Parts: sequence; structure tokens; C-alpha cells
Amino acid sequence: MNPTNDPGDTRAVDAPARHEAPGEIARAAAVGILAGGLAVLFRWAIDSVDQVRLALLEAAHAHPRWGWVALPLFGLAVGCTTGGLTVRFAPDAPGSGIPHIEAVLRGLRDMPWKALLPVKFVGGALGIGGGFSLGLEGPTVQMGACAAQAMGEATGRRDGPAQQQLVASGAGAGLAAVFNAPLAGFIFTLEELRRPLSVATYSGTPVAVICSVMVARGITGPLPDFSVGGDPLHQLESFPLVLLIGVVAGLLGVAFNRGLLGLHRLFLRIRAVPAWALPGLVLAAVGLVAWWLPDATGGGHAVAQRLLSDQYPAGVGVLLVLLAAKFAVTVASYASGAPGGIFAPILVLGTITGVIVGHAGGWLLPAVAPTPTAFAVLGMAAVFTASVRAPLTGITLILEMTGEQRQLFALCGACLVAYLVAEALRDRPIYEALLDDDITRRRAASP
Repeated sequence: MNPTNDPGDTRAVDAPARHEAPGEIARAAAVGILAGGLAVLFRWAIDSVDQVRLALLEAAHAHPRWGWVALPLFGLAVGCTTGGLTVRFAPDAPGSGIPHIEAVLRGLRDMPWKALLPVKFVGGALGIGGGFSLGLEGPTVQMGACAAQAMGEATGRRDGPAQQQLVASGAGAGLAAVFNAPLAGFIFTLEELRRPLSVATYSGTPVAVICSVMVARGITGPLPDFSVGGDPLHQLESFPLVLLIGVVAGLLGVAFNRGLLGLHRLFLRIRAVPAWALPGLVLAAVGLVAWWLPDATGGGHAVAQRLLSDQYPAGVGVLLVLLAAKFAVTVASYASGAPGGIFAPILVLGTITGVIVGHAGGWLLPAVAPTPTAFAVLGMAAVFTASVRAPLTGITLILEMTGEQRQLFALCGACLVAYLVAEALRDRPIYEALLDDDITRRRAASP
């Protein structure tokens, strides 16, 4: 039946809209601006706490007889404060927050943004700045989603498909702002948050992502997040080494996922220590690690930058120790229940792995392995792909963060192999596994 009663009118009554409503575009833009501002403020807050920690560590080394206790005591105080905030005010704040957003988008959970946003901000800044090996991206993704929920409620919308899309757009905007990577933020909403290929996805989400990055770049600058030194790989000749790094990254990603899940489950079963105190005890232990190996603590951005620019004067043996320590500290940091993401630590682990493989490649095939830093870029994307199982997001994220478009072919090869290795070992994507664990635990606890 035609609405005009004109037999010649062939327009479909229920044809889907080809353009997003102006009101929805305006909401998405506002959410992007909020997410970008939150990401910048969050980075500043973390840097402020981190400066206090580093100054304390430097002062402590001047008094080695008793200085080694300074950071553990600092970590105990900061960690217990963080744990107390999350346990008392926002039980959804621990961890990265991405599994929580996925649950919200499936209609399994609510988004209590009024408590969640400030606790995530303060707890994340204290914990990550205090030395936890966790990243900014998880909190900024969750805070971007909180900003979207707040915007929806302020404009008379609490739920429904349009509001869910706005929440997803806010999450992508948070990721894009913290990594200065707009395209990766958009792809993240498609690949990880599994949003449908709708008009809302292809209009509202890009608007939110672009607005968030505009805010972030307007304050922090437009340069890539990492500067890479050295020459790129010789594309075809070096492909055996590309396959090698894919295999190594796939194995490391699977080990990371299983180690994190195993320790997270173990810590949840601990009853002798209150939940609010567990982050404090773990951060105290991290403070001890920082006394001897500070590069294994914190988010790790500076360490990754030094490795990528070939300014990290260490041999393979030292890098293997750093890799093992960073792995253990990251797994323990996340399992403690502190707010913080795993994107950034995964990228650091991938960078270290890539440099190690690059050194090995230089010994085996020196003609096609010019510098280890070329492999560091591949390691970042491949370990991310093996753990998160979002290869498009990983490839795009690394390309935008490093500006290494010349490595696209090698990146695709390394990520494909890492993905296949993880799938062959029947390992679940980390966020999917964390969400399933949370759903199972809540069902078991419900009467």
C-alpha cells in the first residue's frame, strides 16, 4: 500500500532512513566533546600522580637502607583508597570496563554513571599513576559510555536502541581520544562492541569519535602517539620473520589471557583479605618491583617509546626479564580489582616481544632485518590481536599511533598468524571471557 494512494508511487512505506536525525547527531557530537575532555583530564591526573611516585622513588634511592619501603607504603595507601572507592561506591568500576559496556549493550546490566564516572576517574588516576601496570583506555572507554548515558538522560532518553547506540559511540570516542586514533575508535565499536551496520553506526559514531579527537588534539597536539625510528622491513624478503613474530605473539597473547583469567578467578575466591585491601597489597608488591625494575610498572608508554625509537640500551637477556616482569605485574594489577585497562600494557608487551624477535632476526637474516624497531610495531598489533581478537582494531590502532603505513602488509600478515594461533589453541577473546565469568558469577550469587 502506498501512502499517497498513487499506483505509480513505488516508494516503500517502511524503507529504512538513510540519514540520522539532526538531534541524534547533536547528541553524538556532545558526547564526543565530553569524552575527549574526560580523556585529556584523565591523562593529566594520571601524570600528576605518576610524577609524585617517580619523585618518591628517586628520593628513596638516595637512602637505600630504608628507601625500599617508601613505594610499598605509598602503594598500600593508594591501592587501599582505590579499592575502598570501588567496593563502596561503584562495583562496576574495577578492571577495564569494556566487558561492563558490552553487558550494558546486551541489556544485561545498567549504567549507573553518577557513581561510576567519578570513581573510575579518581580510582583509575590513583591506581595507574601509583604504579599499577594498567592502561588509560579502559577507563576512558567506560567514562565515554558514562558521558553518553548522562547525555541521554539529560535529553529525556534512558534506554532503547538509540540510547544503546549513543553509549557505544561514547565508548568509541573515549578510545579514540586517549590513543589519538579516530578510525580505530570507530572500528572498535563495530568489531569489539558488535554494533549493527546501521545508519546510526555510520553517522553518529564517526561524529562522536571525530569530536573527541578534535578536543584531544586541540589540547595535546596532532602528532602520532609513538615515534618510530629505523627503517621499515623489506616486505617480501622478511616475510618468514613476519610469520615468526605472528606465532610468538599468538602464543604470548594466549598465555596472557589465561594467566589474567586464572589469577583474576583466584583473587575473587580469596576471603582472608577484604576486597578493598587487595589492590593495596598488590600495589605494595608492585612498589617493591619498582625499586629494582621500574620499567615493569606503570602504564609503560615511555618504555614503549624508548624501544620504538631504538633508545633502550638493553640486550635480549634484559628484555626477556622485562617481558616476564611486565607480564606478571600486569596480570596481578588487573586481577587486584583496580580500575584500569589492558590495551596499553598489551602494546608494551608486544613492543618488547617485537624487539626481541627483531634481534633474533638480525642474527638469522641480517639482510632483511635492518632494525629491531621495525618488528616492535608488528609485535604491538599482533599481541593485541591474539589477546583481544580484534585484528582490524589492532592494525588500525597501530597505524594511527605510529604513522607507519609502510608496514601495513607486514602488519596484516603478523596479525593474521597471531589470530590463527590463538584460535587454534581454542583461546577465548579476553573481554568475552571476562564478561562470561562475570555473568556466571552473578548468576551463582543471585538467590
